[in-house]
Amino acid sequence: MKRHALVAACLALAAISPVRANLIQNGSFEISTATTTTQFQSAGVANWTNSNIGEALVFPSWYTNGYLFPNVGLAGNFPQTSPDGGNFVFSDSDFMTSPIQQTVNGLIVGHNYTLTFYDALDQDTETNITVPGPTSAYWQVTFGTQAQNTSTMYSDGSVPNFTNWSLQSMSFKATSVSQVLSFFAVGVGDPPLAMLDGVSLVDATAPEPAAIALVAGGLALSAWRIRRRKTRA
Repeated sequence: MKRHALVAACLALAAISPVRANLIQNGSFEISTATTTTQFQSAGVANWTNSNIGEALVFPSWYTNGYLFPNVGLAGNFPQTSPDGGNFVFSDSDFMTSPIQQTVNGLIVGHNYTLTFYDALDQDTETNITVPGPTSAYWQVTFGTQAQNTSTMYSDGSVPNFTNWSLQSMSFKATSVSQVLSFFAVGVGDPPLAMLDGVSLVDATAPEPAAIALVAGGLALSAWRIRRRKTRA
């Protein structure tokens, strides 16, 4: 086989090898039928399901008068968006009775998958709460039959009552080609609002495309050198 043909074959192998693509659909919550901040269950968020009133799909420009719904606002220096940009979700864990879910397809049984997402905590400033107190919350994340919790986020009730966004990372192993990913907010204290955005799930077992190309190139170079020696001999 000529050198250029061997190189082309190796690069073609790299092109069809597994790529670490995000398996989550609409992980940034940008695709929905809503045009402004509204309850998650009625926002028509593509690829996600939820069936209770404790969650909201938040649009970046919603924070105009400090209130999300009548008598429901957010305390402190609450930002208009997350590090992921665009829309995000919050869950009032005092009212959350069902998780936010998505069915993930295209999994490879036995492979390890890395889940990442942004989370934060804020506090509901309802009109009947005159002196907010301490609050805390965390996300209970389930993938198939495996469950993990994020670190607990705390707010001491002082102004501002908003924690910084944090990037979370978890590792799960696929036991089926299709599994349900769930986020359930657990909190205590004056209404704790857990934030969520930028959900991503990638195959950590599959090699990186760059590494595949490097190996393929090395094989091509080795084959060319062997052929060159034979030709000289």
